[in-house]
Amino acid sequence: MGNWNKRTALLLGGGMVALIAQGQAWAATPREDAVVAAASDIPGSDTDDQTRDGDTIVVTGQRAAIKTVQDEQVKNASLVTIVSGEELRAQPQQNLADLLTRLPGVSSSVDQSRNAASTGEAQYLSIRGLDTAYNAYELDGVRLAQTDARTRAISMNLLSPFALSEVRVDKAPTAAQDGDAIAGVIDLRTASPFDFGAHHFQIRAQGQIAGRAAARDQDPWGGTIALETAQRFGNFGIYASGYYGKKNIFSESVAIHKDYTKQNGNLPGAVRDNLANAVPVGVEWNIFQNKIERFGGTVNLEWKGDSTDLYARTTYGEYRLKDWMDQTAARSVGLTAGQTNPNTGNPLGSNYDAAGYLALYGLGGTNYFRTEHSNQRLFTTKIGGESRLGDLTLDYNGAYSRGATSYPLRIQAKWGSPTYIGVNATGPATYKLITGLADRTNPQVVLTDDARNTITNLDNFAQAYTTAQFEDSWESKLEGRLDGTWRFGDRGLSSIQAGGKYEASKRYSNSLGDDGALEYDFTATDPNITKLTSVPGKRLNGFMNDVQVPFYIPDHAWIEAQNAKLSLSKLASIDPVLLEQNRLDGKEHRASGYVLANFAFGGLTITPGLRYEHNWFQGRYWQDNGTTSGFTTSARSYDEWLPSLIASYRPSENTVYRFSVRKSYSRPAFDLLLGPTSVSRDDSGKITSIFVPNPNLDTVEAWNVDTSIEHKGAGTDLFSASLYYKRLNHVMFSTGSTNAAGDLNVWTSPNSQLSPDGVEIETLDTSGKGSVYGVELFARYSLKGLPGMLDGLGFQGNITLQRADATVYVSNAYRRQRMPQAPQVMFNTELFWTHGGFNAALNYAYTGNKLYDLRSSQPDTYVQPVSTMNAILSYTVNQHLTAGVSVQNLLDSHSYWATAGVGKALLSVDRKGGYVEVGRTYMLNLSYAF
Repeated sequence: MGNWNKRTALLLGGGMVALIAQGQAWAATPREDAVVAAASDIPGSDTDDQTRDGDTIVVTGQRAAIKTVQDEQVKNASLVTIVSGEELRAQPQQNLADLLTRLPGVSSSVDQSRNAASTGEAQYLSIRGLDTAYNAYELDGVRLAQTDARTRAISMNLLSPFALSEVRVDKAPTAAQDGDAIAGVIDLRTASPFDFGAHHFQIRAQGQIAGRAAARDQDPWGGTIALETAQRFGNFGIYASGYYGKKNIFSESVAIHKDYTKQNGNLPGAVRDNLANAVPVGVEWNIFQNKIERFGGTVNLEWKGDSTDLYARTTYGEYRLKDWMDQTAARSVGLTAGQTNPNTGNPLGSNYDAAGYLALYGLGGTNYFRTEHSNQRLFTTKIGGESRLGDLTLDYNGAYSRGATSYPLRIQAKWGSPTYIGVNATGPATYKLITGLADRTNPQVVLTDDARNTITNLDNFAQAYTTAQFEDSWESKLEGRLDGTWRFGDRGLSSIQAGGKYEASKRYSNSLGDDGALEYDFTATDPNITKLTSVPGKRLNGFMNDVQVPFYIPDHAWIEAQNAKLSLSKLASIDPVLLEQNRLDGKEHRASGYVLANFAFGGLTITPGLRYEHNWFQGRYWQDNGTTSGFTTSARSYDEWLPSLIASYRPSENTVYRFSVRKSYSRPAFDLLLGPTSVSRDDSGKITSIFVPNPNLDTVEAWNVDTSIEHKGAGTDLFSASLYYKRLNHVMFSTGSTNAAGDLNVWTSPNSQLSPDGVEIETLDTSGKGSVYGVELFARYSLKGLPGMLDGLGFQGNITLQRADATVYVSNAYRRQRMPQAPQVMFNTELFWTHGGFNAALNYAYTGNKLYDLRSSQPDTYVQPVSTMNAILSYTVNQHLTAGVSVQNLLDSHSYWATAGVGKALLSVDRKGGYVEVGRTYMLNLSYAF
């Protein structure tokens, strides 16, 4: 720890040289042409931009950017929240999903089934926490191609804030925008060369230290570098930016081993019916080593003429994750030769004694290794223009987007101790495995000294297997659009707008998802078998809580080499069916048109509209009917008519009242419509469930009502309040998380079928109805007239309170359930200070608990509240240079906490996430504008 403290002092106390040597960067400062100015040079300074001497440096770029987007927000026709790129880049995070949760009603989520929560970054972004399929995601107005194989979720991992001029969150879009946006539209807009001076160049840098990694003697270093330029030559301009970032994250988690079981087997009902009777059967401790690389760039070309503007906007982003998970566990394992279970013949099963109480025999210590490496890529390009022909304005563009995600190699390997049954290694078992939950985030297995010695002697851990899997998916999308607006005047019918859009997409996904397809199992006499401590590696020097089985971290390169020799070598002789049975080739087309009118009567504007969308999809996939198998094709088309009405009243230029009612819909995820039948099996290979996609699913439809008030005060002061209500039909409980299996979140109809061996075949039901209603409040205020160093102090905050639930059919009964991923409480608050060249902020964000997935006999999984506090301080040295420091997760809070049931008493099982801590991240920021 001594070396860690010295390095921290060096970096944070004056380590500019160390930062530049890292060659990594961050955008935490305003753009060149709005970085600093004398107060006397600020046109229209308001009361919070208080006048100072002309020689005093005043940070105005971020504040000016906030004021600009606030003015635009108040003037906008619909209810929209806008945040400037300057404000985003002033925060310590680099991940857009985390950055945008500062906005009212915007929440993020992460899926720990692929270890994603261990990175400390959110993956998905949603308005009001509704399923990602209820949101439309755009980059410069282009619908983003999907990168996920099984959902319509758009991962924010590979998008960066560096080239963004603003982000618009439209919660009540007009008929001119895509109709599959029940929650709203999130539009990321890149910068224009005309946003800057004639010749602009800026470099931003950030150095990072991951505190938890440093404490565990792992690689803690990281950072980012970003370059940006804008050049104008008369009517023509070019904007270009590029960035590269690399970071190391080390995190830790605790979870329960497998599902809960009954303590008293005689009590009726399922485990979920009596949580006081639910007990775990072991504990798993995990460490995660993550190496993240981000890089990409934007090139925007623009030409402005007297009557025509033309543009070309292109963005590319890539996100590469190397994720290594090491797990140690004290858990239930099977008895071995010569060991017997005294519960034989019990009608409740071999895990219960004669009185009907749990008597679980067979304790083992295990060391498990898994990689979850992934690569994500996204490319978008858009070419178009605007022509002004008198009273007629035409907007036209063509665009292309392609997104891809691959899991190139998922390795799993396991070592285990001898099975412990008591003092005697053979014969009837006498030791009962009991797991205590007295500490809800630190469960412990009750161990005798002899049991502890057995499962902590890593020299006796023998390798059980090694196996590999892989996965790949992509989508490419083409779209073309033409809009026309005819203006008549300022009163009465002021304009008519109409347009059309056509988009066509192709998608592909495939995986070798069977754990056993390439599995190599070791036998006791196998010459390839290894003991754990004979593998190159090292022990971990600490853990967040009491770990009962110590960590030995095998060398990653050694495991990969062994897997290539024993597991991947089987690929050449694998059954070809296994390489085809998860393949899905799909097409999806949509043609849409709309018309809307704008009426103006003084301060009152009314905009009625009607949108029509025609959808068509087709898929080719492998289908196994039990006796025959092969590729099959399904296709379907459907139409949506979507009326809307938006009204606003402006008694003054700083105040607006809005009301809107509109119809919208959500297209089901592609894997729910099409794809192979999914068969789930237990550890013994027995089929437990069969899930069949349904191409005849109805779309989720919603009637949306929104009303709001916004008032713009002096400077950047702003207050807003809104109420909203959504009435949903044809509801499905599908969650937008990475590769979440549909059969855990979307449930069968009352008329489900049974397979010949009695296993229920789940088909999808869209008869559910639901509702969403809530209130959102936002306020930003700068304190006036404060003396001395207190000058420049202010605060902002927002809170969203809502209910989102629906009726669905689960396990032979209808349930009224909270909707997945939709929290009931979200709030953010920030204390900011701008004085002279100083700019500081302390912000705190909180997201309440939310449903993760539905279970049948087990308790539903919930994600408990998550909060984080960040601190930021920067100083503008002169008109060129700004430097600062920031700390992410100042309070060292957990990043993820999943439980069985809505309460906190029962920690979730491992594949649902458990309790995860990532620790703090320390950053040194530098920006220089030439």
